[in-house]
Order: sequence, then C-alpha cells, then structure tokens
Amino acid sequence: MIKEYMFTIKTSLIIPTKNRVVEISYLIRQLKSLKIKFHEILVIDSSDSSNSKIIKSLCLKNSIKYYKTWASTSHQRNYGLAKIKPKEFIMFMDDDVIFFKNSFYEINKLITKSENNSQIVGFGFNQTEKRKDNILDQLKNNEIFNSLNLYPSIPGKVSKSGWHSKILNLKKNTLAEWVFTTVCIYRAKDIKNLNFDESFGRYSYLEDLDFSLNFKNKNKKILISHRAKFKHPKNIDRSGLDFGMIEVINRYKIVKKHNLSIFLFFIASFARFILSLIKSLAFNRKYFLRAVGNILGYFMILINFTKA
Repeated sequence: MIKEYMFTIKTSLIIPTKNRVVEISYLIRQLKSLKIKFHEILVIDSSDSSNSKIIKSLCLKNSIKYYKTWASTSHQRNYGLAKIKPKEFIMFMDDDVIFFKNSFYEINKLITKSENNSQIVGFGFNQTEKRKDNILDQLKNNEIFNSLNLYPSIPGKVSKSGWHSKILNLKKNTLAEWVFTTVCIYRAKDIKNLNFDESFGRYSYLEDLDFSLNFKNKNKKILISHRAKFKHPKNIDRSGLDFGMIEVINRYKIVKKHNLSIFLFFIASFARFILSLIKSLAFNRKYFLRAVGNILGYFMILINFTKA
C-alpha cells in the first residue's frame, strides 16, 4: 500500500485526453487501486460530444476537475497549467499509461532524496519495452555519429543536431536533458512561467523535448528513476506523409529556438530520411509517404529560411 504522505498530495496532475474512454477509465482505476491521493487532478478533454459526456461523468464520480477544449496536446497541457492551483509539483500524464505496483513508491523515494538539490527541476519514470535495436539505434551507438554530435548514445541526452536519445529500459538512475510528457513531474516553481509550444500542431510531436530544453542552458537536469517503471503500449504510428513533414519541421524549430546546429540538423535529418526511403523500398507505403513528407518539410523550411 502507498501511504498518503507521498509527493502526490502536493502535486497537481494534468491529463489530456481525446476519445479514449476505455483508457482513461482504466488509468483512474489504477490510481485508485494504488491508493494515491493528489492535491488535484485535472482532465483536459478534446473528445467528441458523446465521449465527452462519458468522460465528464467519470470525472465527477471520482472528484476530478473536468475541462473541455479543442484538440492539441500542447494546448491541453497549457490549458491545464492555467487552471491548476499548484503547491510543490506539477505532473503530466497521458491517458493510456500503465504503471507497475511500486512505481509511485520508487519515484517518491527519489524525489525525497533530491529534495534539497536545486539542480534537479523534474523527475521521470522508466519506460519498459521489449524491443530490438533498429538501424537508427545502431547509428546512435556508432562512434562516428557520436563524435560528430549527430546522434547521442547516452539515454536522455540531446545532441547539437537536435536529435535526442530514448529513455527506455534503464538499468540505473539517470540525469537527463529531456523527459517525455507521457508521464513526468516538474517542480512547480521551476516551470511557473513556461508553456508548451502550440505551434507544434495537434499531435505536438517533440513538445516534451522542446519544453525540457528550457533548462539545458541553465545547467538544470531531470532525474529519471530506473525503478519507477511504466508501460506505454499504444504508441502512435510514426509514419505517413503528415508525420514525415512534422518530424522535420518541429525538430528544425527546436534547433533554431535553442541555438543548436542547423548544419548538423540537416545532416542528421537527411540520414533519417534515407532510412525511411530504404524502408519504403521494401514496398512499405507508409514509410514511402514519410520520406515524401520529409522532402516537403525540407522544402517548407528552405522557403522560410530564404524569407528570413
């Protein structure tokens, strides 16, 4: 059993959702079964009318604050930030996260130990997943790519090209330069004047990387607990024309905003484009469209670059 004096009693929890009645119902049942009490929980919903009625009713039954707005995870999180009455921590959580029984106990231990460490602005959980390294993973571990600062091999790092390494299946606690908003915790005082970039679109790809990088030049870190594990089985399909455009344009925005290397960005993203092209040669239509989307994204970047 998790006791009531956990960090959660000083935490505002923000959960964006859209048309996921089953998932958010299960998430709420998880939190109840773990006997976790939050200072406040906000569900920011962008569902259609029929699903909204169900989710609103579910929230009312569980003393959860419910808000309705338009679809964009960045906007929904910002909406939540504007509505909370924070104490010490602000937590972001996706509606389809699956926790282990001791996840909150372990993250609580880490937060308690780091209470007086002003270098730590946030905390992250350890995503666990059975997977094999793909070609991109192998490139990230390649000494040449590492030395050129194209792809980082150390978990939670961000290279000068704007590419970041995954936080997955960690074996030890890790100081990271970024954390995914799938589930993370920030000290309220450190993100008091920050918002998520709503120009990243409805899917808001890389919003978490962009948000985390606000602390990189301030020598602040995010501490990831390797024992506080979770699963996120419903990963969004990252292929197709639209995603191909978004992944190029949004990362370019990050590179410009945070003064990273535009030159290295183009080299690294071109390598990523080649990988999508290679996969499309195996008659994978989605990856062919992703490669085409990359080209369109480069074209849009160059148009705006020449205008600037």
